[in-house]
Order: sequence, then structure tokens, then C-alpha cells
Amino acid sequence: MGRGKGNPTGWIARVSTGQILFEMDGVSLSNARQATTLKVHLP
Repeated sequence: MGRGKGNPTGWIARVSTGQILFEMDGVSLSNARQATTLKVHLP
């Protein structure tokens, strides 16, 4: 039996309570930065 677990199929990241993790694709870096600074009002 080998000791390896096989090839990784994805990535994980720890996100602390109260933080939101999201990813953007298909937008320029400047638009992505601007979008992250916009205030969102949730009910």
C-alpha cells in the first residue's frame, strides 16, 4: 500500500466566522476591486 492520498482535486481555504469568501472571473482587476468596495445593504 502506498502512503500517498492521490492527486489533489481542489483547494480549500479557512474562512473565519463573519467573513465572506467569493471569487470573480471574467472581469478586469480594476472592476473586481471596485466591486469589493461597494457597500451592500442586506435586509
